[in-house]
Amino acid sequence: MFEYEVKVKVEDLDRVRNRLKTLGANKVFSKREVDVYFQHPCRNFRITDEALRLRLEEGEAILTYKGPRISSEIKAREEINLKIERENVEKLISMLQKLGFYKVAEVRKIREMYRLSEYEISLDHVEDLGDFVEIEVKMPSESLESATKKLKNCLNKLGIKSTPILKSYLELLLEKQKQ
Repeated sequence: MFEYEVKVKVEDLDRVRNRLKTLGANKVFSKREVDVYFQHPCRNFRITDEALRLRLEEGEAILTYKGPRISSEIKAREEINLKIERENVEKLISMLQKLGFYKVAEVRKIREMYRLSEYEISLDHVEDLGDFVEIEVKMPSESLESATKKLKNCLNKLGIKSTPILKSYLELLLEKQKQ
């Protein structure tokens, strides 16, 4: 499945939250997530524009492969997710390490997820980075052109004028750590 999303940095999550309520969005959840990113032992994911992430949430874990981006306007890439039983997380990490993978960084955030029509809208407070809004359309048959138009339309509905950020939270965090 392909993931199509836009991410923008915002100063006021309450304003976006209130706009979502006005538009009739349904709050799906609010939870803490810890994303652990791994580096391949023989392939530099920074160069190949890929990622291997283990997301630890309340009660579950999800291993995700993210392929290279296919757009310069929005974040669009292949995404493969695999649910991991919580009791197998340590075994998985041990297996990855034995295969030569190593942990690059952890991204910690509090995420509020809303659903509005065909959109999943996340209000994220990311440790050491600030507040962001991510809007995602997950439709296997969606074309890149159609998804881009829909995502820009949703930004307008929410009254967000910021320029979309194409970098991941991991990339933003690693850049900040270099400063």
